[in-house]
Amino acid sequence: MKKFLSLLLAIMMIFTLAGCNNAGGNSGNGGGSDEPADLTGKPIRIIQYVVQSIGNLSCEDLVNEGLKDFCSRTGSTLDVFETNGDDKHFAEQINELCSSGKYDVLVTGYWNLPEYIEQAAIDFPNMKFIAFDCEVDFEAHPEIKQNVATYSCRQNSLAFAAGALGALITESGKGLANEDKTIGFVGGGENSAIFDFLLGYIQGAHYVDPEIRVLYSYVGNWSDTARANDLATDQYNSGADVVFAVCAPASFGVCEAAYNAKRYAFGVDTDHSGQLKSSHPEQAEYTISSAVKQFGYAIRDAFDTIYDGTIVWGTNNWFDFDSGYLEMLETDMFNTQIKEGMPEVYEAYQQIVAKLAASQIEVGTAIGADQAYLDAEFKKADPSNN
Repeated sequence: MKKFLSLLLAIMMIFTLAGCNNAGGNSGNGGGSDEPADLTGKPIRIIQYVVQSIGNLSCEDLVNEGLKDFCSRTGSTLDVFETNGDDKHFAEQINELCSSGKYDVLVTGYWNLPEYIEQAAIDFPNMKFIAFDCEVDFEAHPEIKQNVATYSCRQNSLAFAAGALGALITESGKGLANEDKTIGFVGGGENSAIFDFLLGYIQGAHYVDPEIRVLYSYVGNWSDTARANDLATDQYNSGADVVFAVCAPASFGVCEAAYNAKRYAFGVDTDHSGQLKSSHPEQAEYTISSAVKQFGYAIRDAFDTIYDGTIVWGTNNWFDFDSGYLEMLETDMFNTQIKEGMPEVYEAYQQIVAKLAASQIEVGTAIGADQAYLDAEFKKADPSNN
């Protein structure tokens, strides 16, 4: 009898250990397989890993809205994890979210996330990862081709449109434009994405007129509205008719400076004029457009392809003007100030945008460019100094 009980206990222990092994591991969808689950036609459990915070008026807000739309149509669920700009714990936070077993797909983005996405995709091969505004290295990590896809917009082309519009305004002498052929640019930080914006902006301005000056400076962060205000004020005082704010929430400091100087501003990422209508309506009419990479639509559409089974994993997807995901918003202020107030400017601008959409204009990029190329291009910003 004792021998029989010992044998029975041994068998039970074997099955218990086997059960533990199957329930654990790198599961992002509750299973122990190393193969990503087929999510076709199924509700998807999504975690959005937010580098800043929702409500910060960045691309992450657009992505959040796009994901909500997808969930409402498919019965999928969305959780949000916000880091509030603290990059010290990216790796451990992403690891914890992936190992929780609560999610099928992790969504995140921006230029400083690829290495964390690559490592997580290796460590959790049964989870899927959608990244925006960045790309991963599939050649260095071929094993992640089964569970990662990225989506980026060519901000250099979008900035080219902004530069061309600014140049047409400053040359027109209409509205609030002065006699100087000068426009400005205030970036948040010095990184490849901001350089890409600046490069396109300069080339767009010089496509209209090579003699236009493009003043530029950097806040050094993404939140200091006072610093952004000071930098933009200096540019307005130096003759700029339009300043393009590419510094996330700090961009509202540029909008305030435009109001004080009675000049024009372009926002970024979201409709700054629309936001100002409720908070500072007196400033809204001076922010006449915003350059928006419509990641909300792009990521929503990407999830639609997961749901219908047509997504191609292992791809870095880049969108240009013909995609419809790049847009200089034609807001109420744009319609009043440009479309109606400067019809000749609007017509010329529309012709340039049409050429961009038809790939008839080649725009340089800072992505992957060497420093010598960037230095040479940025030197062209102020032709009077060359």
